[in-house]
Amino acid sequence: MVSFSFENLGKSRKLTVITLLSSMGVFMDGYALSIFSSAYIYLKSSFINRAIFVSFAAAAIYIGMFVGSIVLGRLSDSYGRRTLYLYDLAISSVFLLLTGLSSNIFQFFIFQLLAGIGIGADYPISSSIQAEFSPRKTRGKYLVFNIFSWTLGSLVFYTVSIPIVLLSGDLAWRMMYITGAIIPLLVIIARRRMPESPYWLVKEGRSNEAYAVSNSMSIPELNALVFPPVVEKGKTSFLELSRFLPLIIFTSVAWFCYDVASYGVWNYTPSIFIQSNSSYVSTMAETLLEEIPVVVGTLLCLYAIDRTGRKRLESLGFGLAGISLIAFALVSLHSVLPFTFIFIAFALMHFFHNIGPTNITYLYPVEIFPTRIRSTAMGISTAASRLGAILGVFALPLFILHLNLSYGLIFFAVFEFIGLGVTFFLAPETLGKSLS
Repeated sequence: MVSFSFENLGKSRKLTVITLLSSMGVFMDGYALSIFSSAYIYLKSSFINRAIFVSFAAAAIYIGMFVGSIVLGRLSDSYGRRTLYLYDLAISSVFLLLTGLSSNIFQFFIFQLLAGIGIGADYPISSSIQAEFSPRKTRGKYLVFNIFSWTLGSLVFYTVSIPIVLLSGDLAWRMMYITGAIIPLLVIIARRRMPESPYWLVKEGRSNEAYAVSNSMSIPELNALVFPPVVEKGKTSFLELSRFLPLIIFTSVAWFCYDVASYGVWNYTPSIFIQSNSSYVSTMAETLLEEIPVVVGTLLCLYAIDRTGRKRLESLGFGLAGISLIAFALVSLHSVLPFTFIFIAFALMHFFHNIGPTNITYLYPVEIFPTRIRSTAMGISTAASRLGAILGVFALPLFILHLNLSYGLIFFAVFEFIGLGVTFFLAPETLGKSLS
């Protein structure tokens, strides 16, 4: 009989199932977080009819995610990945439904905020589970696929939104949120098959259970004995994070900077594009075309992540995205940016982002922090990223109203270069390294 350490196990059917179950939550996040970008087209003629209302309405779900990622990420380290994983999305389902039934800006804001708590919780838990079940040598690819599921969820929403609009008219925004409430229920049902992480079980001293889960992941034909992972001992506490302050600063600031630009642009893409179109269908077609560079960039990242490493790709993505945004902004700083320029500027930013920071700002926190604080640290990093998203979605409508889109692109480019700087000076390389 041969023996393996858990982190050196290769691909198996059970690993594929766990990857799909983990990615389903991220898929739901992409679906739910994409809704406002299209719903706003119809909401702006209803009760979200002022620029400041738009900013608050767009930011609400990210405020909830800020809270959910910190609080429930911390609880995941204390009470287990699986326990919270089963039920975090139930919160999202209830309040997405209520969002679709809201009748004023106050109700809309509160319900979106509460829906965001469940979505925010899923980020640290999904990523921790994916990292802890993935083989060491190919962990990067599994984590990149995990976050790419967000894009798949967004693509599905944009596609589904077309028949919703054609059939529902002015009620379309309500139906969009109601369909978003269905997906979390399906994810909850599917996740009942998820085992607890052997890393967390070892951390809790539950060695027999960790041994059983580890061996259940082996390919039966190997007839192998699988040893549970070796986990660094210590406390699960916010105080413990003080030992890792430079890494916390890196993961939080880099992800914050990425989300300022990414969510600021992405959240308003349909409403910006529809200004040059007369129909929702053609606007969605253009929005879906913007996803082509996302897919191409992600494929390049999947190819390079376990060959080139993390730091080089994240730095490359930040730097090239910043240069492209500055270039397009300066071309028409004192005039209206032509639609073709807007489309290409957004497409290039998405392409460069998905080569690096889109995937790697999500990947880094679960690779560089030990098991006892992995989900907590990921929660803090996620919370910082939501602050970036809030800033991005809050700022862009005000730039467009008082200046023009070119100034907004310069604003976003500044954060790309800050992200580049913090990655260059503070990021470690985690390629091929064991989780602790």
